[in-house]
Amino acid sequence: MDEFAEQVIARIRAARRALGEAAGSPDSFAVQETLDELEDALRCARDGGVEVPPVGGDDEAMRG
Repeated sequence: MDEFAEQVIARIRAARRALGEAAGSPDSFAVQETLDELEDALRCARDGGVEVPPVGGDDEAMRG
């Protein structure tokens, strides 16, 4: 995997985590902001031809 793909996937993982944390918050602005970041990161991946690992199905947990 090249450096660009690694950076995009790291950005997606971070956005997914942030969205999960924001989802438990009563602050709807925080949810919208993190959702916007995730959508932007996914768009970047799509435009760059980066295959995105599914939620909960990536190898991040295996790094332990």
